[in-house]
Amino acid sequence: MPELPEVETLCRQLQQIVINTRIEKTCILDSKLTIPDCLEGQSIVFVNRRGKNLVLGLNNGKRLEIHLRMTGRLLWQQEGEKPPHSRFIMNLSSGRVIVVDPRRFATLSLVADKDQEDQLVVDALSPGCGEILREKGIKRMRPVKSFLMDQQIIGGIGNIYACEILYQAGLAPIRKTASLSPDDWMLVEKATAAILSKAIECRGTSISDWRDLFGHKGEYQNELRVYGREGKNCLRCGEIIKRVRFLGRGTWFCPNCQI
Repeated sequence: MPELPEVETLCRQLQQIVINTRIEKTCILDSKLTIPDCLEGQSIVFVNRRGKNLVLGLNNGKRLEIHLRMTGRLLWQQEGEKPPHSRFIMNLSSGRVIVVDPRRFATLSLVADKDQEDQLVVDALSPGCGEILREKGIKRMRPVKSFLMDQQIIGGIGNIYACEILYQAGLAPIRKTASLSPDDWMLVEKATAAILSKAIECRGTSISDWRDLFGHKGEYQNELRVYGREGKNCLRCGEIIKRVRFLGRGTWFCPNCQI
């Protein structure tokens, strides 16, 4: 957390207010962060998302990449006191963007060229991602949940949305990817597109720290059908939702209709 919908929300909000603005000054408030001084004086020419990363293109051809990791978020301000847990401030000609991160795991990096490995990673919102995933997983005896959360295979899906996607597709999290049929992968693709698109529309899921660029909570937590519903009845078949510890993360699923 944040996952693709949260980062895409920030991306779209930033696109409305920071493109063609000049970076006047930067301020590092946490010694764990390092960023070159050459940001100052540059203009932001585009804002994109790469998986769970925000990418700010600069007029010198370089890119500032922000990975929010577990508890990071961005806050837009035109005035006022910086909030608690602020780690980095980027003052622009029209306001300022603050990296707020209680657990201090977020990272910033300045890169010159697009990583060639990016081309090997399918974005979770890419059309036809189901067939690509089938090709990558057909010979792997790997649990489908960990497969979907592997950012070197598919970019953007984390724990919350992996649980929701597999629930909607009717697939058990521990199913091996090699056991999935082409129809199963098509269900994964359809569920991924529907869930992530709706979550973006809701500006993400606010269960704990997540807020959008303007400090507002997302609303997709009101749409969750399996995540966080341990002990409650499945909304599809009435069975009791279970939670297990899987690969170090909580995993929610219906033992009856996810097979």
